[in-house]
Amino acid sequence: MTQMTYQEQLDLWVAGTPAHSTHCCPDFSCCRPELLAPESVRKIFAAAHKAGNETVTTRMLMEFLGKAFAGSRVYIAGLESSRLEEIP
Repeated sequence: MTQMTYQEQLDLWVAGTPAHSTHCCPDFSCCRPELLAPESVRKIFAAAHKAGNETVTTRMLMEFLGKAFAGSRVYIAGLESSRLEEIP
């Protein structure tokens, strides 16, 4: 059986049919259908991905991740130390 490419997965997701492949869909809707982003958002993500606009795709991925963890208590190890600034 041939594994689906990321582009095939992305095309299905944009069309509203999220399918799990090697990875989850950008909004995790393949595993949690209630997280399916609106079509307009999926199209913006796909266009940014196609254009190689990592600034937009990264921001959107963080938004999707935030929605996936909404209502949960999440601890990010090392976060406090990453906030420390060196004082000359």
